[in-house]
Amino acid sequence: MLKLTNGAEIDFDWSAISTKEWRLLLDKETDLETNDTIVGKVVGMTADELTDLSPVDYRIIANGLFESFKAAIDVSTSKNSAGESTED
Repeated sequence: MLKLTNGAEIDFDWSAISTKEWRLLLDKETDLETNDTIVGKVVGMTADELTDLSPVDYRIIANGLFESFKAAIDVSTSKNSAGESTED
């Protein structure tokens, strides 16, 4: 969870977007409106709410987005790294 300068608390919900949307988010050719719509889904805001934030708060969300993703895919505690079998 992140706290914005206005006191709002932001959670990242990766189940709110699809892999297709994630790929669009990473594509440098994706327009800003589409980008804001996708990020907005992850943080529970509309694209307009997101772009109405201060540049500082927008940057806090942008930086937090990728940190949150890295934490969500952390495989350092996978079964295999704990010495357990990966076979079912």
